[in-house]
Amino acid sequence: MIFIHKQNILLKTSIIILYYTVIALLDFFFAFVTMIILKQEFDGIIFWYANSLSECMLYICSRIFATVSAILIVKHKYEETYICELQSILLVITIIMCFMLRCYQIAIVKMIYESKEQEAGVGAVSLVVILLIILFMVVLYVKNKTLEKEKEFLAMRDEMITQKFSELERFMEKNRQLSHDLKNHLFVLKNLEREGNYQGIHNYIEEIEDEFFEVKIHIWTGNHIADILLEQKRGLAEHEGIMFSIQSMPIEAWPFSDSETCSLLGNLLDNAIEACKRMIREENRWIFVKIENQKQLLFIQIKNSVDKLPIMKNGRPVSIKQNKKWHGYGLKNVERIVKKYEGEITYQMKDNIFQVNLMF
Repeated sequence: MIFIHKQNILLKTSIIILYYTVIALLDFFFAFVTMIILKQEFDGIIFWYANSLSECMLYICSRIFATVSAILIVKHKYEETYICELQSILLVITIIMCFMLRCYQIAIVKMIYESKEQEAGVGAVSLVVILLIILFMVVLYVKNKTLEKEKEFLAMRDEMITQKFSELERFMEKNRQLSHDLKNHLFVLKNLEREGNYQGIHNYIEEIEDEFFEVKIHIWTGNHIADILLEQKRGLAEHEGIMFSIQSMPIEAWPFSDSETCSLLGNLLDNAIEACKRMIREENRWIFVKIENQKQLLFIQIKNSVDKLPIMKNGRPVSIKQNKKWHGYGLKNVERIVKKYEGEITYQMKDNIFQVNLMF
C-alpha cells in the first residue's frame, strides 16, 4: 500500500501499525477475560493450541470489535487534510501502543508460566483503563485542535465578509447620494430648458453623466447583492485594463444568503482579477462570467486568462500570496458554501486559461 501510494508515508505507516497493534491488544483483553472464566484451564484449552476453536472465537471477537470501530470512524468521512494534521498525535499513540503491547505480552506469558491466572482481572481492567485514558486524551487534543481551527477560520471569514460588505456599502451609499441629488439636477435642467439653453443642457448632462454611470447597476441575475458585486468587480477589472464580460440570465430562486453570495462571488472574482493583474501583457487580460439556470440546476462558471497556470495541491489551486496567514481561506470559504448546499466545484486548466465551475 505504501509502495503504491507514496504520499504521506509516515501517516499511513502509523495507521497500519496502530491498527494491528490495537487488534493485538484486543486479543490480549479477550484473553484476560477468557482466563478469568477458565482459570487454570486457559493454558490447556487456548494458550498452547493455536488452531483450537476456542482461540479462533477469541480472535474473531477482537476482529469484530475492530471492524465495527473502523466502520464508525469511516462513516464520519474525515477530510484527508484534517487527518494529515493529526499525523503527529497518531505517531505518538502508535509508539505508546507498541510499548503497551510488549508489556502485556510479557505479562500474559508470565501469568501462564507462574500460574497466576487470578491476576487476569487486574490485567484486563488496567488495559481498559489505559486505553480509555489514551482515547480521552486524543479526543481532548482533537477537540482543542478543531476549535482552534474553527476560531481562526471564522475570524478570517468574518473579516473577509465585513471587508466585502464595506465595499458594497460605500458603493450603495454613493448611489443613494446621487439619487438624493437627482431632484437638484432636474431643477437645473428645467431652468436651462425654460431659457432655451440647449447647449447648456448638453454640457450639464455631459458633466454628470460619468458620475451616474459609475454606479449604474445592471440587472444580471435579479439578486441585488449578486448584481452589485458583478457590476462592482467589472468596474474594478476594467479600471485595471482587464476585459470583463458577463453572460447571465435572471435566476428565479437565488439559493444563497447575502453574506454567502458576497463570499462566494467576491472571492472567486477577486482571485480572477488578481491572476489577470499578474499578467505581463495587458492586452491578453480577460475574465468571463457565466451564470445560468437550467432544469432546477444553477451553473456558475468563471474563466480568466493567466500567464502561468497555478500549482494544484489536494485538488485546489495553491495561493502564492506572501502573507501565508491568509493562505487559501478565500477558496475554503467558497468550498464551505458549496458543501453546505450540496453543490459541486471543479477546476480546469488549459492553454493559459483557468476555469472554475460551480453547480448547485
